[in-house]
Amino acid sequence: MRYSDAGVDISRSDAIKDEVIAEIRSTWGDGVRPLVGGFAGVMSYPGAAPMIAATMDGVGTKLHLAMRAGRLDDAAADLVYHGANDLLVHGARPLAFLDYVAQARLNPEAVLAVVRGLSRACREVGAALLGGETAEMPDTYLPEVIDVAGCMLGVVDEGALLDGSRVRVGDVVLALAGSGLHTNGYSLARKVLASSGLALTDALPGGAGESVGDALLQPHRWYGRALLPLATAGLVRAMAHVTGGGISGNLVRVLPEGCRARVRMTWPEPAVFRWLREAGGVPLEDARTALNLGAGMVVVVAADQEAAVSAALVAAGETVWRIGEVVAGDRGVEWTAPE
Repeated sequence: MRYSDAGVDISRSDAIKDEVIAEIRSTWGDGVRPLVGGFAGVMSYPGAAPMIAATMDGVGTKLHLAMRAGRLDDAAADLVYHGANDLLVHGARPLAFLDYVAQARLNPEAVLAVVRGLSRACREVGAALLGGETAEMPDTYLPEVIDVAGCMLGVVDEGALLDGSRVRVGDVVLALAGSGLHTNGYSLARKVLASSGLALTDALPGGAGESVGDALLQPHRWYGRALLPLATAGLVRAMAHVTGGGISGNLVRVLPEGCRARVRMTWPEPAVFRWLREAGGVPLEDARTALNLGAGMVVVVAADQEAAVSAALVAAGETVWRIGEVVAGDRGVEWTAPE
């Protein structure tokens, strides 16, 4: 079973990427800071010192499982954590969030659950839920389906902006533990679940007693408390939020020309990913593209700062692994066998 079998074909978006980027850049004035492969857009605000960072995303098909499990609030909170992490990788701190909630026919209880989840997460990351849109669109959405999307706004001082340009050959690549799938790969996960014959309430095969539903609906982690102080102190060269595309597809976005990352799986594969791969017969390469496999954030640091950064992250409650290094070569990411 491959990601494309679940209806998601990343190559389709890649095919129009150049044309899309050209259209987008045609709107940019002098205040926009180009970020090759950026996780957020960054621009200066007239008359203000900090730069504005902004990113937009949706919860995606995780919502289907969340509705079945009665956990819409948790899935909505994940959207805030996702957006905040996308700002974090550029050194920005969250400031405000705007949401979009839509159904064919609005279910007041469902909408309230979504807003409660968004509010809870906004309080945690320090962002104001500034406004948004609630829409009832009977000809656009299927009955009982809900769509949740949002835009996270933040600020970053120009001198603190992380754009990958500080990465150097010889740097070390670290990974921080995730918590389940976060908000990616759910079309594949739902297809595997449907073919497995298991219910959300069944025990996860190979797990430590947790249910399939609990494993699949673990919250998306927010890494700002641990990483923002390190980024502000200049101890981080680059960060990559592991979302769609996996480690390879996201780490490459912060590598400058002439830098190539060699990575390897040095961490124990969580049971939920092992079950998804085995139950769905998912090829490892496809799993690396569709799933984070247990590593939710990647951090690039200078070799002589590795020990200090790792110690600070552990002290902040993070689980950290050294997963590779930056070498000279064509810009890209390659997987190697564990040493």
